[in-house]
Amino acid sequence: MKDNTMSNFDLKEEIRAYWSERAATFDESPSHLIENRYGLPEWHKLLRQAVGLEDHENMAGLKALDIACGTGEISRVLCTMGAQVYGLDFSETMLGKAKEKLAKQDWSPLLCDAEDLRGVPDNSIDFAVTRHLTWTLTNPENAYAEWHRVLKPNGRILINDHNFSLPFSNWHRLKKTIAKWLQPDQPRATSEKDANTSIRERLHYQGGLTKEVLISDMQSCGFVFHEELDARPLYGRGMRSWPLAQKLRQSAENRYSLVFVKQG
Repeated sequence: MKDNTMSNFDLKEEIRAYWSERAATFDESPSHLIENRYGLPEWHKLLRQAVGLEDHENMAGLKALDIACGTGEISRVLCTMGAQVYGLDFSETMLGKAKEKLAKQDWSPLLCDAEDLRGVPDNSIDFAVTRHLTWTLTNPENAYAEWHRVLKPNGRILINDHNFSLPFSNWHRLKKTIAKWLQPDQPRATSEKDANTSIRERLHYQGGLTKEVLISDMQSCGFVFHEELDARPLYGRGMRSWPLAQKLRQSAENRYSLVFVKQG
């Protein structure tokens, strides 16, 4: 047990360093930046569905938690909808970028781990959301138990993620081929590529995270699966301002959006 704990600790520090080094250019990535003209409305629509506010424009009065907020893009969307937002990340560098971006918003930073939400009271959050995090967790059971703890009874969490292990359809492969023809992939620095490979090989979900496995793991920690939302508009209509190559790459990923509820 001791060796496993130390191994997780070392891996977590590597993950922290990896994302901290990417913070300066994080908002240049089409998979993370939410563009205002087309992307923001699609995220508004998805979040209203996730919270159950399809007939309302905002989340006024709701406490929302952005887990692994990074540079604060999802937090920014939640703030534009009137929520009282808490942005949580374990990278001080990422959190610093978010602080700059959201300085005048109803937003509070929390420097802590997504697997250990110390400082967040029990039953205090109405709605939580996390994007592109779950597949990177070193101890998902701890994380899901913590998310369950901080949500209010009947509170909801939206998980937006992807499964890199699923075989891609012919249509998805065609999109990737066209994207590469239009704009060849930019080679990454060897050090970054090696760090990414080393981290992936030691993750709990190193083989990829299917929707079925995520649902089962969340249910084991007390959540009830509520519904799957259509994530395609986020990377379709929501990316109309991006170059075609970027839009094709993003829409070719195996992405999903799942909503879970903490029963009252």
